[in-house]
Amino acid sequence: MSMMKRDLKMLFTLAILSFSLCGCASVDEDLELTKIPQRQDLYQGKSQIAVGGSPQSEIEALNQAQDAERSGDLDKALYAYIQALDFNQQNADTFYQIARIHVAKGNKDIALKAYNEALTINPDHRLANAELGILEIDRRQYVLARKHLKKTIFLDQQRLSAIKSKAAGADYTSLDELSPLRVYNALAILEDLENNNEAARTYFRLILAFQPQSAIIATNLGYSFYLVGDFDNAESYLKQALRADPSFTRAWSNLGLVYIRQGNYRRALASFEQTMTTADALNDLGYFLMLEGKYEQAISLFKQAIDTSPTYFERAHKNLKIALASKIN
Repeated sequence: MSMMKRDLKMLFTLAILSFSLCGCASVDEDLELTKIPQRQDLYQGKSQIAVGGSPQSEIEALNQAQDAERSGDLDKALYAYIQALDFNQQNADTFYQIARIHVAKGNKDIALKAYNEALTINPDHRLANAELGILEIDRRQYVLARKHLKKTIFLDQQRLSAIKSKAAGADYTSLDELSPLRVYNALAILEDLENNNEAARTYFRLILAFQPQSAIIATNLGYSFYLVGDFDNAESYLKQALRADPSFTRAWSNLGLVYIRQGNYRRALASFEQTMTTADALNDLGYFLMLEGKYEQAISLFKQAIDTSPTYFERAHKNLKIALASKIN
């Protein structure tokens, strides 16, 4: 009898042990399903993400990220890319994708960190160099921006030189559909900002040769000529921009500035009127003439602006007072 009791006790103990082991396995499995990625410093999104289980490989994590991004769920995509780092922390492209999503979400500080980590792993990552350079221009970090934009262009020119030759006497190989046009444009704008206008025009011309119908680039090139006082070339390229896109307001505004510097105020006014009301155009023209010390003409224009819109045109009243005071002094 005691032997039977011992056997029953043993069976009961084994049953409990077995149940306990099963319970442990279940708990471990649940823990595995909710495993938190190591690089939480790169995540900023929803506090709870339904990922449907932790990926079992880098490829699986990357596939989950791409699927989530295609469906428009950026938080889930970001989380999956960060999970992919648990399997491979030396994949520069994964850091690039993480940074790219953070830019889209407006998290520029984390994006900056992820882009830099991508370039630590692979300094020649073209897309990371490109996007980091553009982000640095936005943050007015011009020295760093120049470094990354120039590296991108160097890599692109290296690629181009492997498939075609430069034109005789040219410093750069002509661009193609794979060239990062945004980067050439961004570096050109940076060169203009730093008064390296000839270098800026070289980059603008490269883009315009590939995209001759680009109103944006023709306008940028025209403005670059305006900055150095070459008003004839400025006018020519701004008119080219307007032939490509007659509604492009920046081209009209810049053309108005060119006409002011040429002393052609009627044309300047007509150009401004393409983008604003007559009252605004008169006020703006008067303001620029005031800056040039032509107070009599400025005063006349401010008065016309007020007469055109007497009920609300407060700016013209203020500018008129400034012009009258400046004339007296």
